[in-house]
Amino acid sequence: MAAGIPRGRAVPDAAVSARALARALRARGLERVYGVADPRVSVVSTPQATVWCRGGTLSWRDVWGRRVHILASEVDAAVSLLLDQAEHAVVPAD
Repeated sequence: MAAGIPRGRAVPDAAVSARALARALRARGLERVYGVADPRVSVVSTPQATVWCRGGTLSWRDVWGRRVHILASEVDAAVSLLLDQAEHAVVPAD
C-alpha cells in the first residue's frame, strides 16, 4: 500500500488520491500545499506544480513543460518526482 491507497484493480477516487498526495508532500516537508478534492477530479497545487488527480492517474507538467503521468496508487513515486522538481525550481530574480 502506497501512502494510504490500496493496490488492486479498482481505480481510487480522485479525492482519495489527492488527499494522500497532499498528506505525503506535507509529511516530507513541502510547504504551501493546497488542493480541492472531488471524487471525479481533484487538484493538488504546490509552488512548482499543479497536480491533477483523475481516472486513476496523477498528472502535471515538469519544469521543461513535459507531461508527467503516474498511477494514483504510486503516490510515493509522485512525491519523489515532485520534491525533486521543487528542489531544482528556478527562483525568479527580483
